[in-house]
Amino acid sequence: MKKTLLTIFCAFIGLFSFAQDTKTYTDQLIITINGTSSDPQTTDVTVIDNADGTIDFEMKNFFMVQEGNYIPVGNIYIENLLVTEGDDGLQHITFDAPMVIQPGDMEGIAESDWIGPLFGEIPLNLRGKMNDEKFYAIINIDLQETLGQYLVVQFGTDDFSQTNKRIYTEQLLVTINDNTLAPQTTDVVIVDNADGTINFTMKNFFLAAGEENMPIGNIALENMPVTEGDDGLKYFTFAGPMIIQPGDMEGIAESDWIGPLVGEIPLDLKGKMNDEKLYAAIDVDMQASLGQILFIEFGTDDFSASGKIGDLNGDGKVDIADAVSVLDLMAEGTYSKDADINGDEKVDIADFVSILDIMAEQ
Repeated sequence: MKKTLLTIFCAFIGLFSFAQDTKTYTDQLIITINGTSSDPQTTDVTVIDNADGTIDFEMKNFFMVQEGNYIPVGNIYIENLLVTEGDDGLQHITFDAPMVIQPGDMEGIAESDWIGPLFGEIPLNLRGKMNDEKFYAIINIDLQETLGQYLVVQFGTDDFSQTNKRIYTEQLLVTINDNTLAPQTTDVVIVDNADGTINFTMKNFFLAAGEENMPIGNIALENMPVTEGDDGLKYFTFAGPMIIQPGDMEGIAESDWIGPLVGEIPLDLKGKMNDEKLYAAIDVDMQASLGQILFIEFGTDDFSASGKIGDLNGDGKVDIADAVSVLDLMAEGTYSKDADINGDEKVDIADFVSILDIMAEQ
């Protein structure tokens, strides 16, 4: 059994060796065509560190918007971009050469429908900068000869002063009127306002009703005071009425998020955190609107170890040693709550893959 699991492990190592230096940035994309700008759209940019002073850049499934119509262009993929360190502490990249846009791979769109490859080589100029949290790029695409258009594509904003954002990923448990739902993996975004307060956002919060997931929205609280505890942790609280904001998940219309429709609701939050881990307990009183009392628990109130999901040996990092520990537990048929990454009360290959995913995202 152990030999079989080690064989599976070796197969996954190939995937990890490719993905471990990959970072995905999510930000707003604005396209300006001949001086007219489109509405911003949420887009991903993937950067692969080649460990030789260069990166690969990919903007997948790029669309143009004209008169409300979305035109599939394709993937902008540039290899071996030289990275230089700037005096501002950021990494800078440039590209100025002809290139061919590749077809996208979005489900439901045939390869022949992506118009980018039909143009052949086109002049493209890219200027970008990045750090671990943020990526900004301006891309100029000259389509004058083919479409009579000049495109300026802006990803993100050139404001790197707000590098005080931290994203915590933990298991979320929701209890509705004493009925606890299955755990779900959720992100909480914390912004340090550098004045003794933080902004707290739990994005795209859902409630499960049977097999249905009801989109609630974003629990966003600003300017919460933070106090330092004797245990070295930072504590924050909120108690008062608030309005849940609409989420921003692709494929869900703003009007489908039911949280804003409820209006002001009483909310009580108590939380604590360090650099690696965040725990929050949130009471939401929806008796008047939905006849429900919600208790939301993000993470666990155990800061004795590193607090990182997947850090099984408590060394403060999630690495290949933790993945091997999962394989060992599987081979022995031993259960460990720390290794049960997806919270399904068993340790299996899904937990192993989850650790690989965490490693890839670091």
